[in-house]
Amino acid sequence: MISWKSWKCPASHRFLALLGALFFWSAMALAARLADPLMAGQTLKSGLCLLTIATNPASGGVDVWLPSKTGPTADFQAIKPLAVEMLDAAGATNWLATGYSSVIRVDRALRCTGQIRTANGTVVNFNDTYNAGKQADTFLLEREVSVEMAGTNDAGFMTCFRLESSQPSPLRNQEVFIPGIWYLDNQHVPARALGADQSDGAFLIREDRMALPLVMMRSKINGATILLAHCDPDGATCLADYQPGRVVDGRIQVASLGIWSPENPAVSFCYPATEGERSYIRGSGGGRGAAAGKRWVERFHPVKSGAKQACKIMIGLSVEPDFSAAMRQTWRAAYEETPPAIARTDIAACYEASIKLISDWSQTHNGCPGIPFRLRLPQGQLEGNEHINYQMGFVGQQLPLAYHLMRYGLQRHNEEIVRKGEAMVDFWATNSLTPQGLPRTWYDVYPQPHWRQYNTFMRIASDGMVGALMAWDVMQASARPKPGWLQFCRAFGDWLVQHQNQDGSWYREFDWNSRPVNEAKQNTTHPIRFLVDLSRATGEKKYLAAALAGGKWCYSNVYQSFGYVGGTADNPNVMDKEAGFLAMDAFLALHDATGEKSWLEAAAQAGDFTETWVYSWNIPIPAEDGSATYPKGCTTTGFSLIATGHSGADLFMAAAPFYYYRLYLETGDTHYAEMARQLLFNTKQAMDINGSLGYGHTGLCSEALSLAPPRGHGVNTWLPWLTWSMIEPITRLQDAYGFMDAPTATGDRLAELRRKDAEFGRTRGLFTQTRK
Repeated sequence: MISWKSWKCPASHRFLALLGALFFWSAMALAARLADPLMAGQTLKSGLCLLTIATNPASGGVDVWLPSKTGPTADFQAIKPLAVEMLDAAGATNWLATGYSSVIRVDRALRCTGQIRTANGTVVNFNDTYNAGKQADTFLLEREVSVEMAGTNDAGFMTCFRLESSQPSPLRNQEVFIPGIWYLDNQHVPARALGADQSDGAFLIREDRMALPLVMMRSKINGATILLAHCDPDGATCLADYQPGRVVDGRIQVASLGIWSPENPAVSFCYPATEGERSYIRGSGGGRGAAAGKRWVERFHPVKSGAKQACKIMIGLSVEPDFSAAMRQTWRAAYEETPPAIARTDIAACYEASIKLISDWSQTHNGCPGIPFRLRLPQGQLEGNEHINYQMGFVGQQLPLAYHLMRYGLQRHNEEIVRKGEAMVDFWATNSLTPQGLPRTWYDVYPQPHWRQYNTFMRIASDGMVGALMAWDVMQASARPKPGWLQFCRAFGDWLVQHQNQDGSWYREFDWNSRPVNEAKQNTTHPIRFLVDLSRATGEKKYLAAALAGGKWCYSNVYQSFGYVGGTADNPNVMDKEAGFLAMDAFLALHDATGEKSWLEAAAQAGDFTETWVYSWNIPIPAEDGSATYPKGCTTTGFSLIATGHSGADLFMAAAPFYYYRLYLETGDTHYAEMARQLLFNTKQAMDINGSLGYGHTGLCSEALSLAPPRGHGVNTWLPWLTWSMIEPITRLQDAYGFMDAPTATGDRLAELRRKDAEFGRTRGLFTQTRK
């Protein structure tokens, strides 16, 4: 056993010293392994992977490895698998670690026990059971920890399990994946982000910040990929957990996962959720470290006789050809182990409530028709005239929502609703274009109507102009031609052709004189769908040529470089989920236009990346928190993290089911259908569909909140994009396949759905093309 008692230095230093000692033992053990690969221990097999536990009490280590003809190609180990950080009554902490004292095979499982005794007399028992996982090359560790005896001067304890490579290699030679937080080497993240500074000594992160609680590390040298995932997490916590200071509380049933030590990084699982060297938890008091953004936020369970911990950890090992494959494999392994339940919300009622909401709020103010930018919840009221302003796409979604009003009104023979949508499009088509053909995107109605001095972002303009083209199309197909609207769309299409860079890219942001303001290019995915659809609507090849040139740039700089950056206009140009969503949309459009498999492969990777931002486990909101705005009784599996650099979450992925369902039909991969159903149904839980949530109008839901501390707290406002995201995939599924669901299918039914999907690809869903 190792003991470092009452060190007056940061926990990271003490732990690095511990890891240094463990590294020495690792080297000694590796020499023995090379002579005897099975370590004279008990072994389990899963797929091609072996897990061996030494039966010698002097070592008692765990070794997970993939054998090959020339020896292990991937080898990770925990020489001292039992580790605990103790907090004493004086506030000092120290780490203790040891191996197993007993290893017994019971049927197909290995049951291992061990004990740690502190100098203060506390006795902590470990009972670990290892089984082969139901998925190949995975193992499940079920750990039970109990305090047999509580020492008089010990106050709290945290346990840890970690695996490190038997062939040490620094963090700079690794690629890391933590869902919604860390991808590759985390280059495209804000300076304040967790994992931004890889010179830190530790990267422990609370699991409630993660879309799924897992950490993966892949070697850049040989592709060896190790996974730790928390299966069936409880996730419960209490208000005491919201503070930055040191907390000892048995109600905190949250773990943390991450990486220890950049010199020989170890994937790590700690329980309860100590976070450091950085944390997003703000506030004064407690927490060791130099600043609010870089400090330890420590959590312990109380040391008392009979205190228990229980957790289940998945261990996965493989050799993957690249980061994308490793991310996909490890995410799906954790997802399939405990797939989220589907909430069977009423999709038809959701659609009706959404249309009624935007129809009721589509009004004319000072001669300007539109939907207010913001309503306050729970009342669903306008807080002031300053919030009567219109944004054509992105957050405001004026033009896409105008299309939905017209589509609904035409199908239901409701002329009042048609006229509301028509007036909105007329306003933008008549007023927004600059002389060069670039649309202005944000309009203020009060105190006097005027265009807000706000540059044109490629994202906002592209969103809006897609809506304008769809509006023209639905009216044209209904024998209500709107040639001015199509000219509006052509003008922006021509502007895109004229302002495309020689390499095929477009810049992120322009002023009204068409001068670039932000020359970042990752936003090149944004106008591609619009150009593909405009080419299909008009028959003009120049728009498709521009889309293909932009696609080629994106293929290299987004798909091949894994550069999903800058999807939102109101966040910095950082890695975020909407960049993945827009890339998926763009690559699917290019696949429709050309039939080339390479575009489908790029769309699938974008889909794989984007789903890793979706909370796929339930995070309970403390019942004692009267300030939480999240609807009681709803699971959190519809929300998704927004961007790197914070833990804010929203319902944007409600817009994605149609794309995932298309990926399912075109690839045959049923996982995409599962994700489509989760996003279609579970995102609707937070919407007041029938008045049961107590909002002032049906169809309302909250714009953004946090599922990490303080859980369920958010902006408590509704913005128009929320309704767009809810109804867009419903209508696309209905128009393409004839239903509001995302079922898996076989035989003739699957063939029929694929035929309909191919027809959608041919027409791009344009009503004016279905008769050709």
